[in-house]
Amino acid sequence: MQTEISPYLEALKQSVKKKISSLLSNQTVRRVASNAFTFHFKDEASLAFQNYYREIITNRESYLGTPDFFRVFKQRYSLQGIDGAYLDRLEREKEAILRLIDNDDLANLYFSFFANAQLQHGVRVVGKNLGSFFTKLVHTFRPEEFCALDNPIRNYFGVGNESFYIAFVIISHAYNEWARENTDLMRQIRMELECNEVGQPFSSKMTDLKLLDLVFWYQANEIG
Repeated sequence: MQTEISPYLEALKQSVKKKISSLLSNQTVRRVASNAFTFHFKDEASLAFQNYYREIITNRESYLGTPDFFRVFKQRYSLQGIDGAYLDRLEREKEAILRLIDNDDLANLYFSFFANAQLQHGVRVVGKNLGSFFTKLVHTFRPEEFCALDNPIRNYFGVGNESFYIAFVIISHAYNEWARENTDLMRQIRMELECNEVGQPFSSKMTDLKLLDLVFWYQANEIG
């Protein structure tokens, strides 16, 4: 099976990297990054979220010690259609969830908790894929390796028809490879963040993947 799947995933990853490079060139990178950071650290809702993000990223003590971590996480990330019983289950299982993330057992995590979550909708219980929730949680504890992901970014990069899990893996690897291959451009992106008076204190908590996410979130959600 790997023989058939690996070339397919590689082709998708290269397509995403090409799209990144088409936006972020030596001629455009500073302007594009500056516009994105101006939005994120001036818009009231975005800035409030970035403050929350800075508090929780890689913060295991907060995760394990906050009894309503998942309720706040859901609210801050604007994750819709998730009932209290499901969030209570995540709270009960939070140590096991963190072990799966630490052990790189992401497929097991995805299928056990997010691929077909049983949620209360009125008088019915329905199965719902919570792929976006999954990506944002994994990113919280492994921000150097994996990106948070939403539908507009999936669509922007042309992988909207792939499963959330596949899109998450493809875009995460594309971001990582592009950042390693374009260290000067990444340096210029971070420089633009640190030139932003409000954004500068956030730099130490933001990985290269987070910076790329801020740029492409702005492109996908605000520019279109």
